[in-house]
Amino acid sequence: MIGIKDIAGRAKELDALGVDYICVHTGYDLQAVGQNSFADLMTIKQVVKQAKKAIAGGIKLDTLPEVVKLNPDLIIVGGGIASQDNKAEVAAQMKQLIAQS
Repeated sequence: MIGIKDIAGRAKELDALGVDYICVHTGYDLQAVGQNSFADLMTIKQVVKQAKKAIAGGIKLDTLPEVVKLNPDLIIVGGGIASQDNKAEVAAQMKQLIAQS
């Protein structure tokens, strides 16, 4: 979900529809002003009973430990790997962080 004002309400609606995953995502424009999806993930985890929970947007090597603590079912990393010079090394470090949790 991106650009949703009532995260909890919409997540409940989607969950009732029987979707498989509900993903919270913070776009680059909101990341630029300091926002992230972490609070939104905590919100949907409180109200979603059936669907799996996912998070995307703003996930980098330095923010991944915080994300892992929230225990989402799926973590989607884009620019946190794609924008790095050594993509394979960063991806391997992320994989290791997740495996250690």
